[in-house]
Amino acid sequence: MALMAASRRRAGSSQDGNFYGTTAYGGASGDGNVFRMTSAGALTNLVSFNLANGGTPYAGLVQGADGNLYGITSAGGAYGQGTIFRMTPNGALVTLFSFQDSGGFRLGGLVQDTDGNFYGTTSDGGTSGYGSVSK
Repeated sequence: MALMAASRRRAGSSQDGNFYGTTAYGGASGDGNVFRMTSAGALTNLVSFNLANGGTPYAGLVQGADGNLYGITSAGGAYGQGTIFRMTPNGALVTLFSFQDSGGFRLGGLVQDTDGNFYGTTSDGGTSGYGSVSK
């Protein structure tokens, strides 16, 4: 099973006691994946990105107030510029948004505020070219 590739992201624990994380490369198409690891160390590939559903997720995942996992990719999607996605803990992935322009490099993950809004950042782009924050 082609699962793991070099990962600089932190695997985060979730409400179900498992750890979830991403790799920017690897998976079935080489475009990254989302994995689950149990506390006993059993590893499962949940999603393999294939550019149609996103690709190269440099950031980890955040568990939303609804129990789903949310993440961001830096490539792929409808316009090839990355996606924001929602995934159930069992691996059912839904693309919520496809970026239409580069707008900067998406290295950071998402955060959720107390009102349920998600925010993300870029390392460049934006008005002055030094990055941006988006809701």
